[in-house]
Amino acid sequence: MRLVPDSLFWRLFVAILGVVIVTLLIILGLIVRERREFALLGPAANAAISNIAESIESLAKRPPEERTQAIEELREQRRSLQDLRRARITARRESREILERAIVTRLQETLGSDFEVRAIGSERLPRRFVVLDDDRGGEIGAAAAAAAADLRPFALEVVFPDGESISFRMPAPRPGPQLQRRIFFDFGLLTLTLGIALYAMTRTITRPLGKLAKAADAVGRGLNVEPLPEEGGRELRAATRAFNAMQERLRRYLDSRTRVLAAMSHDMRTPLTRLRLRVESIEDEQLRAKFNADLDEMNAMIQGALGVFRGLNDDEAVAPIDINELLTALRDQNVELGHDVMVSGRALEPYIGKPLALKRCLGNLIQNAIQYGHQAQILVEDGAELVIRIRDRGPGIPPEALSKVFEPFFRLEGSRNRDTGGMGLGLSIARDIVQAHGGTLTLKNLAAGLEAELVLPRPKQ
Repeated sequence: MRLVPDSLFWRLFVAILGVVIVTLLIILGLIVRERREFALLGPAANAAISNIAESIESLAKRPPEERTQAIEELREQRRSLQDLRRARITARRESREILERAIVTRLQETLGSDFEVRAIGSERLPRRFVVLDDDRGGEIGAAAAAAAADLRPFALEVVFPDGESISFRMPAPRPGPQLQRRIFFDFGLLTLTLGIALYAMTRTITRPLGKLAKAADAVGRGLNVEPLPEEGGRELRAATRAFNAMQERLRRYLDSRTRVLAAMSHDMRTPLTRLRLRVESIEDEQLRAKFNADLDEMNAMIQGALGVFRGLNDDEAVAPIDINELLTALRDQNVELGHDVMVSGRALEPYIGKPLALKRCLGNLIQNAIQYGHQAQILVEDGAELVIRIRDRGPGIPPEALSKVFEPFFRLEGSRNRDTGGMGLGLSIARDIVQAHGGTLTLKNLAAGLEAELVLPRPKQ
């Protein structure tokens, strides 16, 4: 399973949206932490901590014999903090414990390391302790404190450097305001809005790249493409401008080459005609035949070169091609001439391409198989790609020459030499046609014969 999207558009979109979502989650976490620490940052908790710290510092300055009396007097007092008399807010156990630990830490930092501050449960309270903001006033026993479960008081103990301790009871730490459910809806709506905006922005960035890729593929197939509009960012506009200029230069180059060869072909007809007339005046028939053969070969080479360049500049329109019907027609034509041609397999659906060009390509490959292998066996496989294999029973091609045979006018000695006919352009023209359709043409030696594999891609649904 692919975890990373394949297209540039979806990669950008998912990456940017992921960054936005992570950022929003961090902001939400900061809000929760801020609300959780609201009690410590408010005046009520600070007042309680300051009250306890001042009492402890005052007691610590007294001699041990006077400290006990001062503690008793402190216990008899009502230490009222008006800011703590507000309605108590019920908090989850986890939130309460977090706030209690924070208060203990704050008081420990205020008193310093000479004192020890620790939280104690209501059930472990000593019989006598200092009460902060008890609605009933005065001192209450441990049993009464435990019975007042709805109040859930918070108790802590401070140990002096000499080992003596004093306990304080205060109202439960007030948690921060509860996090409303609406904030999750608001964050979800914000994420959706940002996602839509990011989708439109990413599409705007990647659309010119998609058009450029399609146009480059079309030019690689030999098609004429209208100049692309220059849109998008500066770099994309520069790339589009360079592509349009490259395509125009390539078209002019091919056109000029074709015109040059056409002009050469036209201009050479006159001297070739004169040479033929002069050859006819040669009395030696054997010599005259050799001259005529050379002139015929020269004329065939010129016509073949023109055919190659005309194929590169082919403007034939694409149309649905019935591959099964095309191969059947080619087989019947060759069988009528006495050749051994067989077809197996079927194409599942028509192929969109140039009918005449594809017929010429397959015809060249079948003729090569018949000429050099005395037989053509055509195998068709269809799926994501249309694969056509043409096999013969010939001697094959030396491995080092498998790629060279596609070069124009290249001919092998031995089994595929000049005496067997041909100008060395059939495979070159066939490969140009296949590449113009976005496919590939490869040759492979078999145990007995040669296989030409033609792969034509099907358009993605």
